[in-house]
Amino acid sequence: MIASTYHLGIDVGSTTAKAVVFDPLAQRVLFSRYVRHNAHQVETVASLLRTVAKEFPECSFRLITCGSGGTTIADVLGVPFVQEVVANSLAVRRDHENVRCAIELGGQDAKMVFFERDEKSGATTVADMRMNGSCAGGTGAFIDEMAALLKVPVEQFDELAARGQSVHQVSGRCGVYAKTDIQPLLNQGVSKEDLALSSFHAIAKQTIGGLAQGLDIHPPVIFEGGPLTFNPTLVRVFAERLELADDDIVIPQNPETIVALGAALAADELFADNENCLVANLLDAADTLDKAAASPAPSTRGTAYFTSNEERAAWEASHALAPQTPPDPAPGSTVRAYLGIDSGSTTTKFALVSPDGKLVDSFYAPNEGEPLDVARTALIALRDRYRAAGATLDILGVGTTGYGELMFAKAFGADYHTVETVAHARAAEACVPDASFVLDIGGQDMKALWLDGGIITDIVVNEACSSGCGSFLENFASSLNIPVEGIAQAAFSSTNPAVLGSRCTVFMTSSIVSEQRCGKTPADIMAGLCRSIIENAFTKVIRVSNLESLGKKVVVQGGTFLNDAVLRALEQHIGREVARAPYPGLMGAIGIALLTQEHLESAHRERGEVAASLENANATSENTTSEGREPAHATAFSLDALDTFSYTQESNLICPFCANHCNRTRITFANGDSWVTGNRCPRGEVVGDPKDKSIREQVKRIAAAVDSVPNLFDVREKLLFRDWPCAPDPAPQNTVIGMPRVLSMWEYAPFWTTLFRSLGFTVKLSRPSTRAMYERGLSAVSSDTVCFPAKLAHGHVRDLADQGVDRIFMPSVTTVTSENTSKTSQSMCAVVKGYPIVMRNSDNPEKRFGIPFDAPLFHWLSQKDRDRQLTEYLTREFSLDTASVRQAIDAADAAQKTFKAELAREGERICDQVEREGSFAVVLASRPYQNDDLVNHELPRAFTELGIPVICADAVPHVNEVDLSRSRLDVVNNFHARMLGSAVIAAGSPNLEYVQLVSFGCGHDAYLSDEIIRLMHLAGPKAPLILKVDESDIQGPLRIRVRSFIETIRLRRKKAGNEKTSDREVAAPPAAGAITPSAVTSAAAATPASAPVATPETSANTPTTAQAASAPAPRTRKHSRELPDPYPQKFTKADRQDKVVLIPNTSHAFCRLMAVAFESQGLRTIPLEIGREEAIRLGKQYVHNDICFPAQIVIGEALAALRSGKYDPDKVAVGTGKYIGDCRLTHYEALLRKALDDAGYPQVPIITNDDVDFHNVHPGFKMNVRSALKVAFTLPMIDALEELLRKMRPYETEPGCADHAFNEALNLLMEGLRGKSLRSLKRGFAQAIDVMKKVPYDRTHRKPQVLIVGEYLLNFHPGANHDVELYLERNGLEVIEARMTDVIRKTYFYQHAQEKEYRVTRPLKEKAWHAVADNVFDVAHNVCDSIACAHPLYEPPCRMPDLVRASDPIIHHTFDAGEGVLIPGEILHHAAHGCTSFLILQPFGCLPNHVVGRGIAKRLKELYPQANILPLDYDPDVSFANIENRLQMLILSAKGAENSQVEVEKAPAHAPQAASSTVSDAALAVASAADSAAYAAADVAAHAIDAGKFAAKTASSARSTAGAAAEAASDAAAAKAADAAARAHEAAARAHEAAEKAQVAASAKAAAASARAAAAAARAHEAAERLASAKTTGDRSAQKLDNQANTQRRS
Repeated sequence: MIASTYHLGIDVGSTTAKAVVFDPLAQRVLFSRYVRHNAHQVETVASLLRTVAKEFPECSFRLITCGSGGTTIADVLGVPFVQEVVANSLAVRRDHENVRCAIELGGQDAKMVFFERDEKSGATTVADMRMNGSCAGGTGAFIDEMAALLKVPVEQFDELAARGQSVHQVSGRCGVYAKTDIQPLLNQGVSKEDLALSSFHAIAKQTIGGLAQGLDIHPPVIFEGGPLTFNPTLVRVFAERLELADDDIVIPQNPETIVALGAALAADELFADNENCLVANLLDAADTLDKAAASPAPSTRGTAYFTSNEERAAWEASHALAPQTPPDPAPGSTVRAYLGIDSGSTTTKFALVSPDGKLVDSFYAPNEGEPLDVARTALIALRDRYRAAGATLDILGVGTTGYGELMFAKAFGADYHTVETVAHARAAEACVPDASFVLDIGGQDMKALWLDGGIITDIVVNEACSSGCGSFLENFASSLNIPVEGIAQAAFSSTNPAVLGSRCTVFMTSSIVSEQRCGKTPADIMAGLCRSIIENAFTKVIRVSNLESLGKKVVVQGGTFLNDAVLRALEQHIGREVARAPYPGLMGAIGIALLTQEHLESAHRERGEVAASLENANATSENTTSEGREPAHATAFSLDALDTFSYTQESNLICPFCANHCNRTRITFANGDSWVTGNRCPRGEVVGDPKDKSIREQVKRIAAAVDSVPNLFDVREKLLFRDWPCAPDPAPQNTVIGMPRVLSMWEYAPFWTTLFRSLGFTVKLSRPSTRAMYERGLSAVSSDTVCFPAKLAHGHVRDLADQGVDRIFMPSVTTVTSENTSKTSQSMCAVVKGYPIVMRNSDNPEKRFGIPFDAPLFHWLSQKDRDRQLTEYLTREFSLDTASVRQAIDAADAAQKTFKAELAREGERICDQVEREGSFAVVLASRPYQNDDLVNHELPRAFTELGIPVICADAVPHVNEVDLSRSRLDVVNNFHARMLGSAVIAAGSPNLEYVQLVSFGCGHDAYLSDEIIRLMHLAGPKAPLILKVDESDIQGPLRIRVRSFIETIRLRRKKAGNEKTSDREVAAPPAAGAITPSAVTSAAAATPASAPVATPETSANTPTTAQAASAPAPRTRKHSRELPDPYPQKFTKADRQDKVVLIPNTSHAFCRLMAVAFESQGLRTIPLEIGREEAIRLGKQYVHNDICFPAQIVIGEALAALRSGKYDPDKVAVGTGKYIGDCRLTHYEALLRKALDDAGYPQVPIITNDDVDFHNVHPGFKMNVRSALKVAFTLPMIDALEELLRKMRPYETEPGCADHAFNEALNLLMEGLRGKSLRSLKRGFAQAIDVMKKVPYDRTHRKPQVLIVGEYLLNFHPGANHDVELYLERNGLEVIEARMTDVIRKTYFYQHAQEKEYRVTRPLKEKAWHAVADNVFDVAHNVCDSIACAHPLYEPPCRMPDLVRASDPIIHHTFDAGEGVLIPGEILHHAAHGCTSFLILQPFGCLPNHVVGRGIAKRLKELYPQANILPLDYDPDVSFANIENRLQMLILSAKGAENSQVEVEKAPAHAPQAASSTVSDAALAVASAADSAAYAAADVAAHAIDAGKFAAKTASSARSTAGAAAEAASDAAAAKAADAAARAHEAAARAHEAAEKAQVAASAKAAAASARAAAAAARAHEAAERLASAKTTGDRSAQKLDNQANTQRRS
């Protein structure tokens, strides 16, 4: 190497580009540069290359690229690419050998690299690495967002944060949503310094919680990347949260360019022999990049907004807003108007509205974080403008609304104030009287209102994500150098708009960068963004797929709709013209002005009526109405008083009155009024010394006022964790059992605590949840997207360790008995039953604290199962005697039952009370663990502070008696049944309203929400309020929604004439307490301290249970009107001939298999093509975005086929998979029905593989057992063909021949399946293997292997996983896939295992079927192996019983959630055989796979430290740019481990036969014959089971007919007929019983026969394999000779 050859590392990130020149001889950095590329990556790198060339003339370079944009540069220049985490590790190992963890923050990326010392060499090696996936919150772009919000240059943000003193709760999840936390704090006067510091804490929390994923962060820690380089205060915050000493913090030289340095080092470390890195002339390379930038790659082409200039001109003319001319008051005139002030999150608006409802004047401006000052200045300017014109401005009344509603009401002495949604609705009604739907998009808020006669009937507000609002668009416009007023012009000028989807703010940048690489202009990007706003609104906020539900008149308003391009995008999305409000940005201010006028006039009329009554006179009031009379005038507001208006502000007032210790701000106005904010409860409104007696009394009165309103969430918590009576005189065990107060304890604490106390143990519960407790365990959370209740478990376990418990008990109970009318309601939530497994594998207290962790696994299908399994466990683990255990179980049972009974009595009492009062209570329906105040964000108190009682779902009277058979869902969970049942009851009761609390990312909650909305609409009709919560402290937005909901209810009840206000319930405005905690403060001030406070336990006026029982049944218990059939469109027998069934894909091979299986029962079927962009788009449109990505793409495929025009909707049906369990596959039928209806295909029926068909969806088709057997025998054959394809495709010598052969082989197999016997199937499979044997390949040089596991549709569906298999193969890897056979077999296998090992209670016929099915798969494998072994690359798979054996210590094989044991089983099996790279694909929000995937990754790494396990989350809008960056990390790791994966190669495709062939074939023939016998036995079993079912059904029908006849015989004349009917009934019953016994016997005999045949087949097959072994040895010898001959020929 000559001295003038240097190493050049180029790191192209999401927002910046970095370059480092390194001298390999001197071992020093010569040059480094860090620049923002402003989305022009290629051009920026070209500029960097020219700069380097100028600095180092006459030098050549070895150039290596890295970073998210580095692959493009590498491809264009033909130089090597190194993944940035690998580059980072090279740089860290060179200069900082002792570092154990690296934290790097980039513009949109965040990474953690974990290092360890190699015990043999002592070298520092990478142990693991993490990179952000589903969320880009907490990165550099987040800091940019916060700096923009605080109006400071980003360069000064750190200096600002360094001066901060107090930390406030700010969400780190995304930049836009953090504004929802920060903007109100800013408006309330919290200092910018504190907010900047709070933002840094949000970043640290997000990074630690999102990336550590259960791995311990050991010091020393190195901090890298631009955000950590230029913000030392952020490093200090990380150090505080990680408890790092000064010596533990490592700041490298130039940390912002350390990854580029690593890329330069890779020239020697990784690419020493690679001559492609040598670049002789950087100027030529720069020119090459310029050419590439000018000729971008093709991308998806969007549709222009208009087809012609004429169309655009016509549209703009028809949608033009009327010009707003400034008023010109005449000198000497008096202008009278009502003043409406809308203090928004980012802007302040006010409107002057005349008594006749016309807009007189207005103001609209950013509030600059000082809304009071902005409004004061604007109002003074308004007054002075009128005075200068010689006119007088008379303010008749003042109303306030918006974020600052309450503050402005106090500041200006407003006459009226209300929540913004009501104000917006009132303005819409005034401007467009017949409005049916209003969409309002503001700076950070999005509101959708449904109206009926001006009354709000439903409301939806954005909550978990604020992407797609006005600031979203403005921020991107600014980055593209487009002024806000020029956005529409730019969008309309685009002829090729970008297609960007609906993404979060930060990740949208990834999509934009990808589009810019493809040549999209700023105008194209803005056109795409305007459409994305609307797409986001409809898919993530409004979630309306049936656009007819918007009604006839759609109105839009809000500042964002001043943008014509957004308006046009909406009209194109919904396919109709909409009405834009005449003053889009002022509607809130106009609405509150109108409401203030109405309020004052109403009060004026009431006063007049009272006066007239007292005086007994008919005199009219002197004041007249707006129709010629003087308007009502009651305001104390004075424009002149604004000259002396002032206020003082006190921040960081820590509240001492409860455990929340809220950080409050108090604003005191010159008139003596004050306003307190930041408090979570009314007690926080009191500011003073808690030692002062008067202050204590004031707080006491407030607490009493709040507690006087029933809150069953509080009652439930007290009952749950009470010390219930236990068994008498237990022998002391001298052991303290700790129980974390999380998940199942919120349902079963009475049982578990009483059980152990009755056995003599001391029980300690972890303390109530706090944010500090949650954050303490955050780094141990293994999945950043698992639900908040699960994340809390880690903090609670640490709390128990602090309390010094001896053991920690956290059981896994997978199934429980149904407590309602649905027999299938037995499954437990996947997180509840699975999180103890996660804790044991990722955060085991025994390893961490030395405290034994007891997490037993139970399957309780009956109480008998529970008692037996518990007795066995307790006697085994704690050496207790059986009698004591049984006595303790009885006591525990009694405690649990008493808890439920007392809670139900409280619910009954409250329902009776609100009915007597004519008021209403709110059913706050949630999962039990959302009873936790930290989880529910104290939402119950948001209602009780308004005087509204709150009832939890399991306290609603008779909730478990509701008939849910007319729900579309198969009810498989008791918690679900409570939510659905209570919704039906609330819909039919005039005294109950309904709110559902859902967890962010919980797909089960999402489909429940859809169904609850449907049921309540049909049964009420009423609209529920759906509130989504997670760990972000979002009380502000949640309370706005609560207030909006309550106002909507009041308006609806008033319209219906049943509005009554109880003594508890706070009156409507203007009393400030109507909608704020201060109302309770005011009420408390008027309540004597000695006044009795009603409590659930001691209410003097509460009727006794006996009285309640004897009273007439209250209306709350009258169920709603009868629900219609949820599936009115049936698939009938006639449809078998008339309709063709469309089969969507799981994998295309499986789709074809199901199509042929259905064909065998006489159906006509068409397997659909693999769905991609269009299927994803339609799935996202018609399936709730939070439910399940696989469901979206499957349903999207069906909709795409119907939309294609290829099929007549009247002549088709759609087939879908189904099973009954905790997977969302259970509900595909319901999701598909909703999607078909909403998309305009209500006539299309559905069929499934469900032979029970509880909802009678397809009475004309039931998949029989013979079809199921065909599927079972074909599945291993498909797996075999796919395995051979994956083994040959990366090595094929003729491109495309492997795929071609596979398709031909699959066709042959399907033809064989169409035959009626196993022989034809075997023949077809043998022909398929022959075809695969002809594929030419060369596996001399093996490639690293990567195993793909995870959710099975994502594994096998290339449209869903973005062709990840092909991507990995193109990048030099050989893919191994999990087997579809195991996915299907798992359902039978684990149930069979539960029956054998846990002896669970199931009907004998079910047990027999599980045994038959499980054994059939072994027989099917034998058949497959006997034929597939003819191919030299075929290896018999590890079968499920063997596969799960190794994973039992991690997840027991009887546990079922998601893919269950298959993920750890497959990983352990292949890791043991040398594979080191593993990819876990899972849908975003698939909580079961977070348990069995991410939740156990840490334990797998402990067993196989060299394993690289990469979990990837997919959703409809996933950015492949982000996925690719993470895949590259896996690919480079796999290639680094390539040398350790040396395997003995098998024979080539045409290896000659060995001498033992004849003997081997004969043995295989014997095995095949045994397999055929087993198949025949299984076939007999199938016939027997089907016949038994038919007999049972016939007998049941006869019994029903006889019963009907008996009922019809009602008079004496028919007595004889009745007697005959009774005898017929008895005969039918005996026939039914006999049929059941026959069926069970047939099943059992068939199972036994099948098992014997399977055993015989296995023995014969074993013998065949032993004989075949000799054959293989000969084959290998022949192969060796053949290879030598080939080598000589090539030479």
